[in-house]
This record gives sequence, C-alpha cells and structure tokens, in this order.
Amino acid sequence: MPSVDGLGGVKQGVLVRSKVRFIEISVLAVGMAVALAGCMGNWFTQTQAASLIVGDPVVSGGTGTIIVSVTGMPNGGLASLAVKAGDLTLPKAKVSSVKVAGLNGFTVPAQFYNPSTGDILFVVCNANAGSTGGTVAKVTFAASGSISSGDIVTSASSMSLGSAANTLITNWELVTGKAYYAK
Repeated sequence: MPSVDGLGGVKQGVLVRSKVRFIEISVLAVGMAVALAGCMGNWFTQTQAASLIVGDPVVSGGTGTIIVSVTGMPNGGLASLAVKAGDLTLPKAKVSSVKVAGLNGFTVPAQFYNPSTGDILFVVCNANAGSTGGTVAKVTFAASGSISSGDIVTSASSMSLGSAANTLITNWELVTGKAYYAK
C-alpha cells in the first residue's frame, strides 16, 4: 500500500533498522548480565555453615602448633568446646609436652594429653561472650621430626560445642587441613 506522504519506504526502513538495533542491544545486555552474574560468585557467597576448624600443624625449631578456630557459629557464637578421647590425636612417637591455651577470651579449665595413645582431651570456654568466628585455642607441643596434617587424626563424633545462648550447637562441620581466614 503506498504511503500518503510518499516516504513510506524510508519510514519502514528506519523502523525495521531501529527494531533490529533494539534486538541487538537487548541480546548484548542479556549476555553482559549473564557474564557479570557468573563473575559475582566470588563476591556474593552463600552463608557458610558453622565450622570448627582444626588447622594444619606448623613445626618450627622443634615446637609445633595447631590453631583451633570457628566460623559461622549460631546462637550468639561458640562459648564452649569439649574435645574428648579420639577427637584429636597426634603422632605419639613424634610429640611430647602438649599444652592447650585459650585465645581471644577463651580459657582452658581442663586438659590432658595421653602419651600412650596421642589423644588430646581439653575444654575451652568463654564465660563472657561467644565467638561467631575466629581463633579459640592453640595446641603447642614439642616435636621430633616433621609432622604433617596427615599425621593428625581428627573426629567430630564426640566433640561438644556449646553456644552463648546456653544450648548445644548441633549443625556444624569439622574442617581440617585448612587455616582459618576471614572472607
């Protein structure tokens, strides 16, 4: 059908080109949004589960240390931790003089090292506040030879974690072989 003003072909051509350009820009925008969403995984992570972290052993000059940390603790944070026989075992042939010290307000009311099994038993607690994330204890020992994370045996089967709300923390995981860090 002919145009009234005689320029119908020009108007239709401009209209078609603008629709094509709009579609091209829309596809480009969607592609950029998808690409940026993929990159955002490093910035916006999901909420981390509550974790008890038993770090790798570090031996220097015959003295070894293991840092115990927590992250994502609920109900006001971790206020107490009981490590029982079989929960943390060091290589008895390479370790002696084991001591546990509380960190960041935590104290150690009880500790025991069994040299015949390598088991470390201890309790750390903080009567004033809970810790949602950070270091809570440091295990030091005299080391003869190198000790790696493979030499340390850990088990969460009988560990007990208490919250600042005076309840047991039940939904947590034991993490080994990694150092505590804040993201």
